[in-house]
Amino acid sequence: MFNHILVATDLSLRAEMATQKAVQLAHQFNSKITMLNVHDEFMNDDEMQMLRVSVEKMKNEFSKTASSAKVEMKKIIHDLHAEDIQVDFLIREGKANKKILDEAKRLNVSLIVMGTNGRSNLHDYILGTTSEYVVSNAECPILVVPI
Repeated sequence: MFNHILVATDLSLRAEMATQKAVQLAHQFNSKITMLNVHDEFMNDDEMQMLRVSVEKMKNEFSKTASSAKVEMKKIIHDLHAEDIQVDFLIREGKANKKILDEAKRLNVSLIVMGTNGRSNLHDYILGTTSEYVVSNAECPILVVPI
């Protein structure tokens, strides 16, 4: 039923709970998992030059952040005893809501799993949450795991 599960994670507690649910489903359906971590703080070369920051220095910092996120995602999978599942790890830049949908479509996933804690600030009330956007616009089923 679900042969490829995309887990959108910001490496928070709620995302770990969603990852745990995805691992359970992957075991049940013999699914592959792709863990996606999106960073909107990454900038492209033009943005860095406009801010007059060292492009090389910032690229090194972004690389460190991406490497650290990948290590953390691998630790989560290890802690869940899910080494028997095929897991790919993706780090992307941009707005999480759009990148989740882009990657889900590109990878042709059969399920997106993500955590939510509901609306936590004024920004969420005005613009909505990432999970609301994904649920409203995804072309595949979504499992939103609340905390």
